[in-house]
Amino acid sequence: MLAASFLLLAQSLAISHGTTTGHRVMAHSHHGHPFPNPSATPQVKVTIVNATCAPSIALSVSGTNLPVAYPSFPQGEWTANAAVTNTEIHYTARFPEGQVIANRIIRLAPQSSQFLLLTGDLSRKGPSEKLPQMTPTSCESPHPWPANFQFHLYTVELVTKDPCHYRVVNAMPGKTLTLLTRAHDGKPSRLLGLLAPGNSLLLTGQPSSIDWIAEIDGESRPLAITQEGAVGNCLIPFFLRNGKPDFVRVFETP
Repeated sequence: MLAASFLLLAQSLAISHGTTTGHRVMAHSHHGHPFPNPSATPQVKVTIVNATCAPSIALSVSGTNLPVAYPSFPQGEWTANAAVTNTEIHYTARFPEGQVIANRIIRLAPQSSQFLLLTGDLSRKGPSEKLPQMTPTSCESPHPWPANFQFHLYTVELVTKDPCHYRVVNAMPGKTLTLLTRAHDGKPSRLLGLLAPGNSLLLTGQPSSIDWIAEIDGESRPLAITQEGAVGNCLIPFFLRNGKPDFVRVFETP
């Protein structure tokens, strides 16, 4: 309980409503709450991002018992990345009604910074550890499958010679994400990556402003990002909001 209480104080939920047409938002937004002064030297930074296809989940930090750290954690939002000293954290995701969806103990390096991305459509039609793919497979089971839900941990470097890193993640069940550059100055569009559900692409050494194209279901969508001020890592998960593709931009700066 003491660990849970400390984490609850250390990590405040900063609301971020980034969409395909939204403005740049940061984890430390005006919707957040001020952080208390830590009692020990900060070491570990974890930014939790909800890219599930459900409108909202609840999330416990450090154990499976209530109280829940984030009783309402809507999709497309993330926690502020205040540093903590814990190197082993127990996360439990729940339905808003309280039933456990999944839990995971994650061990982290003493001096590290990372994104913890939550994905899944919460269906029970197949294995829970993998998003439904483009071609559904017949998965016979004598017992109901657990809810489809995944934990993805992406460690990031805060100080690099090429500070603009972008990680694009396809968290959309049953959909392929194609990432392309725009045709510019007589140069044709170039393929950056073709992502199946659950896959990601890390692009390093990029400019602070990018203007790409994301193709989903034969439709092209603009993917423009500008990193203002201190530049660093940016996580861009695509997920389904009300059954339609959407994405958010989550920034982590040095």
